[in-house]
Amino acid sequence: MNNAREFLKDLRVTAWRTAGARFNAARRLKRRDWVATFSIAMFSAISVALAVIQRVYSFEVGTAADNYVTTLAVCIGLFVVVISLIEWGSANAVKADILYRNAETLNEFQRKLEQMLAVAADDSALEANDITALREEYERIKRQCPYNHEPVDDNLFRACHRLSPEFGDSTGKPKITRIHAGWVMFQSVIAAIWHFSFFWFVILALLWATPW
Repeated sequence: MNNAREFLKDLRVTAWRTAGARFNAARRLKRRDWVATFSIAMFSAISVALAVIQRVYSFEVGTAADNYVTTLAVCIGLFVVVISLIEWGSANAVKADILYRNAETLNEFQRKLEQMLAVAADDSALEANDITALREEYERIKRQCPYNHEPVDDNLFRACHRLSPEFGDSTGKPKITRIHAGWVMFQSVIAAIWHFSFFWFVILALLWATPW
């Protein structure tokens, strides 16, 4: 009986952890989708603004400033096309929605396990067939989602719940320190936007270097 209860406890933690990681994955993908949309809009605006500035200030054709602004506007336009194609192919908003709904189903499943463990604590019998059915239900719920979370999403979940007894060592102390948890949270934010940050850095550097 004790072995059956321990198995259900482990299964509940696994379902809880998987649900939390997939919630984090959904948030990360939504963040990436928002940053991508914002970046595409701003890069397009900058490209148009450069064309307007070039026209209004009537740069002399063939000068270094005229050639530079023309080249920069074209390059920013290419950035917009590349980012748009990448994000369209990634379909991050759709993936985020599917992961979120699967995480909600997993949360419902782990609450079901909590209820069964509470009933079992009152000396109710745990049948082997029931335990097998629960394990198979967990696997079935996981397979319903065609996408999986990334390690950074699971690390973030463990970092956010580092004080929970499920993630402590044999003495009850957290395995993840506060500094490590902060670093994991920082990694989670950067993981969604680092490539956009690179594009922004390049474009702002090129704008700064414009020979007005």
